[in-house]
Amino acid sequence: MLRHFRPGWPITLFAGVFIPLFVGLGIWQTLRAQEKQALLAQVALTQAQAPTSLAMALALEDPNFQPVTLEGPSKPEQLIYLDNRVRDGIPGVEVLLPMNSESRWVLVNLGFMAKPGRIELPPAPVLPQRVSLQGYLYRPDKPRVVLDNTVTPAWPLLLQRLDFEQIEQALGVELVPYQVRIDPQSGLAQQTDWVVSVSGPERHQGYAVQWFAMALALTILYGWVGIRREQHAA
Repeated sequence: MLRHFRPGWPITLFAGVFIPLFVGLGIWQTLRAQEKQALLAQVALTQAQAPTSLAMALALEDPNFQPVTLEGPSKPEQLIYLDNRVRDGIPGVEVLLPMNSESRWVLVNLGFMAKPGRIELPPAPVLPQRVSLQGYLYRPDKPRVVLDNTVTPAWPLLLQRLDFEQIEQALGVELVPYQVRIDPQSGLAQQTDWVVSVSGPERHQGYAVQWFAMALALTILYGWVGIRREQHAA
C-alpha cells in the first residue's frame, strides 16, 4: 500500500509553475475565442443594417463594416491598384476609386481584377466622373505587412498595401481613414468576393485545447512520478 506521495521537489517545482501557466493560457485562449465569436456576430449584425450617409456612419463609435450610400464626383483618372492580391490562385490587383461624397474624400474599393500577365497590370476600367453607389466601411484589424510600399510615379498608383498618408500626398486631398468596399450589385463592381480580415474563433479554440491538454499531461506525469518514487522507496 502506498502511504506517501513523493514526487520530489524538482518535479514539484516544475509542475507547480507550468500546470497553472498552461491552464491560464488555455483560459486566455478560450476568452479570445469568445471575443472573436462576439466580433463576428457584431460584424454580421452591422452589415445587415440599412445603409446610412457617410457622415452618420463616421459619427458612430465604431463605423467599421457600417453600410453606407455614397454619391458625388470621382477621379477615375487617378485610380489606386493594390498589388499582390490573389483570387482562386490567380494574381491580380484591387482597384480603388477616389470619390467625394458629402464633402469628404473616400476610397471606394471596386474589387479584384486579374493580371493579364505576371508583371503586366490590368487596364484601368472605364468609370464615370460622377458615381452613386452603396458599400460598407472597412478597415482590417491588422495592417498588411510588406517590405516595400514605394509609390509609383504614374497613375494608376501601384501600392503593396493601403497607406492613406501616401495616397493623400499623391492625390493632394485628405481621406476618410476607411475604404468603402463596394456592393457586389453595383454596376461598377469588379470581382468582390470580399474577405473580412478578422480571424475566427477556431484558431483560439485549437490553442486552448492544446494548452489544457499540456496541463493535463503534466498533471498525469507528476502523479506517475510521485507513485513510481514511492514504489521504489518501498
